Amino acid sequence: MKPIYSLMAIACLSFSTLSACQSEKTQAYSHPIISVYSQGWNDKDLETMASLMHPDITWMSVEGDTIKVEVSGKVALVAEMKNWFEGESALPRGSLRDWSVNGNYVAVTETASWTAKDGSEKSQSALSVYELEDDLIRRVYYYPST
Repeated sequence: MKPIYSLMAIACLSFSTLSACQSEKTQAYSHPIISVYSQGWNDKDLETMASLMHPDITWMSVEGDTIKVEVSGKVALVAEMKNWFEGESALPRGSLRDWSVNGNYVAVTETASWTAKDGSEKSQSALSVYELEDDLIRRVYYYPST
């Protein structure tokens, strides 16, 4: 009887170790294109961001049953971002978590953090889904912030 318990204990230990490793792998995963793009935002590095945009990139916001095209085309998006970078001295910093990849789609929770005028730390998160084409960002679906 003792060998059976030992075998069961080893099986349980192996399963729990495998589960822990899988959990760590899921938490640690990121996508290089989206990670570099997000870091470009934090660094206000428009050149890096533009290098990851498809010429026909479309940035959309999703709210309820409505999808609104915010910006369409690389030239327009780069111009819009240039205005943000030049017009705002303290843009929020972004961080990414809860990655999910399904083929050419990368879903990630983006958290924007900033210091308010009163000195308090603020943040809000939103789900974003990036669609990749030819290793470039083709479409971005941005869901409401919470």
